[in-house]
Amino acid sequence: MTSIAILGGTGALGGALALRLAKAGHRVLIGSRDAAKAQAFAETLHAAHPSAQVRGFDLKAAAAEGEICVLTVPYAAHPDTLAQVRQHVAGKIVVDATVPLRPPKVGTVQLPPAGAAAVEAQAALGPEARVVSALQNIGAEKLAAGQAVDGDVLVASDDNEAAATVCALLAEIGLRAWHVGPLANSAAAEAMTSVLIQINRRYKRVQAGLRITGKAKEAEAGAGSPGVSVTPLRGLPLLQPGDNLAGLIEAAITAAGLAPEDGDVVVVAQKAVSKVEGRAVRLDEVAVTERGRALAAESEKPAPLAELIAGEAAEVMRVKPGLIVTRHRTGMVAANAGIDASNLADPAGPEMALLWPENPDASAAALRRALEDRFGVRLAVIVSDSLGRAWRMGTAGTAIGTSGMRPVRDRRGETDLFGRVLQATVVAVGDEIAAAASLVIGEAAEGIPAALVRGAVYEPCEETGSADLIRPLDQDLFR
Repeated sequence: MTSIAILGGTGALGGALALRLAKAGHRVLIGSRDAAKAQAFAETLHAAHPSAQVRGFDLKAAAAEGEICVLTVPYAAHPDTLAQVRQHVAGKIVVDATVPLRPPKVGTVQLPPAGAAAVEAQAALGPEARVVSALQNIGAEKLAAGQAVDGDVLVASDDNEAAATVCALLAEIGLRAWHVGPLANSAAAEAMTSVLIQINRRYKRVQAGLRITGKAKEAEAGAGSPGVSVTPLRGLPLLQPGDNLAGLIEAAITAAGLAPEDGDVVVVAQKAVSKVEGRAVRLDEVAVTERGRALAAESEKPAPLAELIAGEAAEVMRVKPGLIVTRHRTGMVAANAGIDASNLADPAGPEMALLWPENPDASAAALRRALEDRFGVRLAVIVSDSLGRAWRMGTAGTAIGTSGMRPVRDRRGETDLFGRVLQATVVAVGDEIAAAASLVIGEAAEGIPAALVRGAVYEPCEETGSADLIRPLDQDLFR
């Protein structure tokens, strides 16, 4: 636990940071020119979150007691605040989130003569203060709401150790930080705030942010990586329609002693998603049509089940006694349109069948948003099922729904160990991760419907889904 003073902590950004830091287990000191206002604000936070350790002080007292100080005051109050706290911050890390905005032209870059507000802070506080620039481009609203922040933090400092400490602290509250070099580089982050304001105004965006893209060379080559871990998420109850699956998975992650990190993948069994979405059907309540009766006669399956299969299938591809191979309406090729009856109901009760989620990608996206809101990190979610594969015996975990990731990795154009250019290498990353998770997700009596995968290399993406894994029909050489 670290004592962190938020100087200007009654403002929007300061208050949001105070809440996140307190929820992460740190002792937070709200500093304000008005001590009574700071105390009242701290009491409000504590009332809403009784476990939060938050107290209010005047600026000097907060700076004196804090081990790390975070400056979140408007630029107009910047010089006076620095003067008040100077004697209390020698040897301490001072995180300066100040942006030199001069109303009303906040959408125009107006850097100070020193080049950056953070550079001014270092000059005002003296060389003993360990000034770190950060947080200029992060919106307070998402921080306050505990939502996942779709943007990165640029961290600049002349003190590498202090910058590393701040990056680690930001990671604790769900923010991905990048050390971008010396304190003078704060000018770029400070200037970018006005640019983001313009983007928000012109394009009706909400809290536009920055994101650093690209992949680490070690990860790209597969070297220097700590490897991939797959942790089963145990303890989930028998699921019922309407259950809060995100809340149950959150509890299982916490019980496993895990703290989710950016890039983790939550793989959840299709059965779990289908159950909570109410996709179980009583066979004795299915209205059988002529289509269902004909398919039942050819496959020797019960007519109600054949009716459900026909209804879920975009195409019935092959039929023989005991087996119906279909192209599901999502495009996936699966036996019996993915419909299953195992782990579904008491054998003494009515016969049931479980259909795939109505939209597996949408199910994955909803679960991802809920988990990201809870944990404050960027995740990917895969809805998996065990499917057979052409010309191979047995089933393997397969991604039928994805969110937060590009489920295929096109490596064409890269080179192999001998410098030859890859011509046809497209990796089904989503299926690989689903298959890895299926090693711990129970298919029989284990009752483990989800797993957390860490260390898998994939491309984060908001726009694509599991359809990327489906070969177009005009490329199907087996039809």
